[in-house]
Amino acid sequence: MPRMTQRVCLIIALIIVPVICGRILPLQGQPKWEISALPPSVRLNPSSGKILEDRPDLYEMPSLGNLLKKNWVYDGAHIRLNCARGEYVSFQLVIEKTGGEDLKDIIVRVPPMKKSGNILPDPELFLEWAVRVTIHSTGYEKSSLGPGFYPDALIPLKFIQMDMSRYKGRLHYPFELPDFINRIDNQRYALVWVDQWVPVDKKAAPPGTYRSKAEVSIAGTTRSIPIRLHVWDFALPNRNNLAGNLQHEGFLRRMGEGQELELYQLFKRHRVVPADPTYEPSIRVSKNGNVEINFEIYDKRLKKYFTGEAFTDRYGYRNGPGYGEPIEQFVLPFDVYGKHGGGGWPDIVKSELQPSDDWMDMYNQAAVLEKTPEKQRIYIQAIRKVRERILSMVDPSKTDLIVYLNGLDESYFPEAWDRMKFWGGVFKKHFPEARFRVDGSYSREAMEVIKDILDYWCCHTIGYDIDTIKQYRVFGVQDWLYGPQMYEREENGWCGSSTFMDLELSNERLISWSCFKYGTHTWCSWGIGSGWKTGWYNSETFKDVFRNHGTGPLSYRNYNGNAMEVYAPGYVPGVNEPCPSIRLKNMRDGVEEFEYMRLLTRLDGNRDRVDRIVDEIVFQPYGKAAIGNLNAWNHNPQAWDEARIRMGRMIEKASKEAGNQ
Repeated sequence: MPRMTQRVCLIIALIIVPVICGRILPLQGQPKWEISALPPSVRLNPSSGKILEDRPDLYEMPSLGNLLKKNWVYDGAHIRLNCARGEYVSFQLVIEKTGGEDLKDIIVRVPPMKKSGNILPDPELFLEWAVRVTIHSTGYEKSSLGPGFYPDALIPLKFIQMDMSRYKGRLHYPFELPDFINRIDNQRYALVWVDQWVPVDKKAAPPGTYRSKAEVSIAGTTRSIPIRLHVWDFALPNRNNLAGNLQHEGFLRRMGEGQELELYQLFKRHRVVPADPTYEPSIRVSKNGNVEINFEIYDKRLKKYFTGEAFTDRYGYRNGPGYGEPIEQFVLPFDVYGKHGGGGWPDIVKSELQPSDDWMDMYNQAAVLEKTPEKQRIYIQAIRKVRERILSMVDPSKTDLIVYLNGLDESYFPEAWDRMKFWGGVFKKHFPEARFRVDGSYSREAMEVIKDILDYWCCHTIGYDIDTIKQYRVFGVQDWLYGPQMYEREENGWCGSSTFMDLELSNERLISWSCFKYGTHTWCSWGIGSGWKTGWYNSETFKDVFRNHGTGPLSYRNYNGNAMEVYAPGYVPGVNEPCPSIRLKNMRDGVEEFEYMRLLTRLDGNRDRVDRIVDEIVFQPYGKAAIGNLNAWNHNPQAWDEARIRMGRMIEKASKEAGNQ
């Protein structure tokens, strides 16, 4: 064979042989890498490659095995997903560096999913940013997943620079592995979170199988994984029926209107309500006791949320649930003087209290003074004016109006219960459309005092005993879940948030599942973005010292990621909008699954099938009986995800049968 012909044959062989083998193999000197996919219910340590949620050493669960090779959404060759209309479905694309060379100029694409002429909205892609946890969250020595890097912040891929041929000069955030900006020790893996929104409208998303691919290109080499998404023939409601909320005093009010809008829209997409009870209109009380209120903050900033216009095309809201729907809850600005020392709104007593080193003395002074006819006249005028203005903008059948008096929050002493009863009566008389809410784990003695004026009991999970709860439902009291989900010890109840980074992801879904299990009205967790600025580089988003708790193990509290489900813009180069967390995505999944339970229950006409599924996942997570029980729910993420699939198939079948009848 002539020498030239031999060279041609060699070149052809170098091209053809890798293709015959099923993938493009790296040539000499090229970087070595692989791709795979993971379900959204687990996290991968980007250094070690270990699945954080794979902990049979901690919990009663099977080992998950090597999920990078095969798992319940990725069979080693294809990504297979299922969902309804009106929800998000997700997976994680994993890029693994298998050689010594760094991976430069990584390009990731997921084209729109298609089915016989039907095209779904563009997938939403995020680069996963990892945060180092150095020590377990206080009080969770056993159940914490321990130190290491935790993927958590999700940076929209539009802020990451891919395809270097498009850029000149300096780069602010190129897509590389290792990630030069994130600085993960010995990083071997980069992860991209993929969210797919499936519209509610059947015409926009007919049932059937949609196809696309997850594609990665590095140094001229491209690899891809086919995606098959089966859309069931039913839809979740556009409206968020559960309306679980993250409450954070002052967090939203103190930011600019543009960023405020971004956050309200972000949470709408995740079926979670951001609540801030400090939207206080400016108020002036004349010498003769007449009240004037300037409602500019409501008219200019809040009206678009009350009407739902903030969640329409006019304000850039296109894909996601809740289109055109108003905010599901609004916590009214009212407050009273209390144990925290704040004056309340309207502030009618603080300036007249006699100073004292005993806070209880000042508390009792306020309790007497606030009931005088002069002070009541001022407060009631404020109630009536707020009511008039709010009802001109809000439909109470769509937006739950809530009175929450922070000055009486978690007050476990009789003087506070008497004040709760008094103020509850005032609001029932002068603002009957509003719901009076009290937060805390209250005793029977306390509940007997306040039950007749109470609409919502936001019951701390440490005191959530379902038999006691049912006794007060008879009086029309609707209960909420509030606080941690895991109880290693009773002192875990010192926290009002359920959002810990170093606990497993099912911790975020559990509270919505539990609402269905127990027939709970909804849930609340404190904190939207506590430490959201420093959180990019420091997992310890909540730290304090309890001086009155001695020198025991809980005197110094450190919580990882607690009370923070979003990350601030402006702290990572080029990232100029709030970023969601993986924990928020899983919180959203729990709310969507709650809607599955509602739909199947309605179609069946009973709870039997749903209860059997829920009872396989949620056992007994709350109340004194749960303390020390690390297996109060199913810790196998595959069991959670498969339960969702089972319910989806049941709903589709039941819907067809109902249609035929």
